[in-house]
Amino acid sequence: MNKEFDKLSEELEDIKKKNEELEEPNKLEDTKNLEEEIKEDMKKSSEELEKKNKKKAGEQQESAEEKMDDLSKKLSEMQSQMQSEANEENLEDLRALLENIIQLSFDQEAVMENLKIINVNDPKYVIYTQEQKKLKDDSKIVEDSLFALSKRIQQLSNIINKEMTAVNFNMEKALDQLGERKTAQANSLQQFSMTSLNNLALLLDAAVQSMQQSMQQQGKGECKNPGGNKPKPGAGGMKKLQQQLNKQMEGLKKAMEEGKKSGKGKKPGGQGGMGGMSKELAQMAAKQAAIRKAVEQLRNQIGESLGKGGGNLKKLGDLMEQTETDLVNKNITNQTLLRQQEILTRLLESEKAEREREKDEKRESTEFTDDISRNPNSFFEYNKRKEQEIELLRTLPPTFNNYYKLKVSEYFNKIEQ
Repeated sequence: MNKEFDKLSEELEDIKKKNEELEEPNKLEDTKNLEEEIKEDMKKSSEELEKKNKKKAGEQQESAEEKMDDLSKKLSEMQSQMQSEANEENLEDLRALLENIIQLSFDQEAVMENLKIINVNDPKYVIYTQEQKKLKDDSKIVEDSLFALSKRIQQLSNIINKEMTAVNFNMEKALDQLGERKTAQANSLQQFSMTSLNNLALLLDAAVQSMQQSMQQQGKGECKNPGGNKPKPGAGGMKKLQQQLNKQMEGLKKAMEEGKKSGKGKKPGGQGGMGGMSKELAQMAAKQAAIRKAVEQLRNQIGESLGKGGGNLKKLGDLMEQTETDLVNKNITNQTLLRQQEILTRLLESEKAEREREKDEKRESTEFTDDISRNPNSFFEYNKRKEQEIELLRTLPPTFNNYYKLKVSEYFNKIEQ
C-alpha cells in the first residue's frame, strides 16, 4: 500500500507539471502537505506492525484512511470546479461568437441587397465593394475565434473548418467579381457565404443549448427525487408546437409574396422584404430546431417501440432539418409548406401510436390454457349467416350491365369452388 500511494503521489506531481505547461493553467489546490501526512501515518503503521503493536497500527491506519478520504474529496472538487469554469468560459465564448456570426450574416445580406438595386456606374458601388472588403476582414476575426474555440471543443472542429473555408472562399471570389462589376455573379457568391454563416450559427446555437442543458444537470447533482422536474413533451405537445410554426410560416410566405408584388422587397439596406424578415426567419429556424431535438430525445427514449409512429421519428428529424435549411437560407416555397404538412401528419401518427402504447401498457395479461372451448351451434350459426349474405349479394341491382353481372357470377363461382 505504501508503494501504491508513492506511485499515486508521482502521478499527481506529473499532472501538476502538465498543468503548468498549458497555455492557460488551471488553478490546482496544493495537496503536498496532506500527501506527506498520509505517507507519515502509513509509515508509522508499518513500524507498529513490525513491533506487533496492532492497536497503535490500527490507529495510524484509521488516520491515514481519513486523510485519504479528504484528499479524494479535494481532487474531486478540483475536477468539478475546473469543468464548471471551463464550461462557463466556453459558453460565454459561444454566445459571443454566435452573435458575431449572426450580425456578419445580416451585414452580408444588406450589402448584397444594396448591390442588387444600384447601377454598376453608381459611385456607391465602390462604397459597397469596400463594405464587402470589411466583411471579409471581419470574417477573419471570427475565424480566429472559432479556431481557438475548436481546440477546446473538439467535436466542433471539423464542421467549423469546413464552413469557414467556404465563407472565406466565397467572400474572396465575390470581391473579385465586384472588382469586375459582375454584380449577379457576386450576389450568388455572397448568398453562398451567407448560407455557410447561417449553418455555423445553427451549429453554435445547438452547442449553446446542449451546454446549458449539461450545466443544469450538473447543477442538480445526484438528485434523488427527480419527480419535481417537468416531463418532456410527448408527440402531442410537439404536434401543437409544429401547428403554430406551420401557421407562422404560411403567414410569412404570404407577406413575402405581397412584398415582392408591391416592390417593398428592394429597399436599400435590406430593411424591407426578405431583409426585414431575416430575424423572424432565424427565430422560426430556432423553433424548428428545438422541435427536432425534442423528437430526437423521444426517439432515444422509446426507440421503435411506438410501431409505425416510432418508425416515423427518424424520418421526422430529417424532414425538420430540411425545413431548418430552407429557413436559414430564406427559401420558403410551396414544397416547404407541403413538407410541413407531412411533418404534422407524421406527428399525428406518432401521437396516435403513443396513446395506443399507453393503453397496451395498462392492459392485464391473461395466462394461456390448453382448454379450448368448441361450440358446434356457434359454428352452424356462422355458416348460416354466411350463406344468407351470399344469397343477398346474388340479388343483383337492375342497374348492373351484363359485364358486371358476369363478373359477380364469376366471383360467386369461385367462392363455391
